[in-house]
Amino acid sequence: MLSCLVGCGASDVPLRQGGGTGGVVITGGTGGNISTGGGAGTGTGNQTGGSIVTGTPDAGSGQGCQNLQVVFEPKIPTVFVLVDRSGSMFDSMVWAPLRTGVLNILQATQADIRYGFAAFTGLAGVTCPIFDGVPIAQNNYTAIATLYNRLDRAMVNGMVIKAETPTTMALAQVGDVLKSDTAPGDKFILFVTDGEPDFCDDSNHICAVDSVVHELQSLKQAGITTIVMGLKSTASDISLPSMQAFANAGAGQPVLAPPTIPTPAPLNIFYQCNSVPGWVSDLAAAGKMGMTSIGAYGATSGTATLYNPDLTNVDAGQSTLVQQLTSAIAGVKSCTFDLSGKIEVDLNQLGLASVSIEGRAVPLDQSNGWRMNTTTQLELVGDACATWRKPENTHIDFNFPCGVIIIK
Repeated sequence: MLSCLVGCGASDVPLRQGGGTGGVVITGGTGGNISTGGGAGTGTGNQTGGSIVTGTPDAGSGQGCQNLQVVFEPKIPTVFVLVDRSGSMFDSMVWAPLRTGVLNILQATQADIRYGFAAFTGLAGVTCPIFDGVPIAQNNYTAIATLYNRLDRAMVNGMVIKAETPTTMALAQVGDVLKSDTAPGDKFILFVTDGEPDFCDDSNHICAVDSVVHELQSLKQAGITTIVMGLKSTASDISLPSMQAFANAGAGQPVLAPPTIPTPAPLNIFYQCNSVPGWVSDLAAAGKMGMTSIGAYGATSGTATLYNPDLTNVDAGQSTLVQQLTSAIAGVKSCTFDLSGKIEVDLNQLGLASVSIEGRAVPLDQSNGWRMNTTTQLELVGDACATWRKPENTHIDFNFPCGVIIIK
């Protein structure tokens, strides 16, 4: 019995088919290894399959799929990398190894992810914030590397002065860029810092933390997820509770107020911060009224992943840094896959189709497996999406017999 499967991988590199007696055979590399039944057909495919062309097989006893073109268009994610450029990043000597790690990963993934980049700091009484950035684009490594490699410690007339960490201001600028970006696909900020935020004024750090929590929560409400990496270094004043609050806020999870704040947190944050100009300005901009905080807090903490490589020994910490950066970027892989062209899927015949990740079957399930959102869009949900986003998983197969495919 003829089995003609149509499949696709994780990006838009072509797969080419070969016909045989009574069937079509398609094979692909990493991300798109699909084989279909029939006789002695052979074919080869490029890595991370995508666009698939099937054709009528050579003369033989079987019936193949009729001529059609199936184009798989993955939802390419957008990641804006936002890096703290405050003085402690240079005092602890983590600036250079971080730059190396970030650029290596961007170079390796630039074809599959749209990247933007910015580094930020501020000089009290001079300029706040200082924001150097590169616009979002696919295959953006060269432009980002050109800027990143020339950035050094911020100075005034060649003199080193204290460089600050105006995180809320930087996040707001990146948020404006991402909100105006109309490309499809999920949007992320990868925020890398080694210390507490401020308003370029060295005021009570609780006030700047509260402002950052609100900004991250607002970004998430706008559909922008923030991934947080807090670097532990010899010169950092990083607070793990603050960083976990940022990670939770950026992921849309409950945020627990810093442990130094008595309950009720909103009122006590107000008491500590209502004389801090930067906080008062952000409170007004958020439209908050009365004696309250800017951020929203709960009774428990969420469990969003906080990446926290220890760079107190820079050489020993380099491999951990790269590993965690890799995991963070792997987590943005899209779990939504679109088919376009002259075909769609018969939603009444899904039991005939199958999906597998690294050769392991994924169940057809509306909440924990794979599902069809429309006749042309497939989504991995629950554990299946989490499995696909693991860095070590790079190979996904979609197998749909001809009986499941409707030719438009």
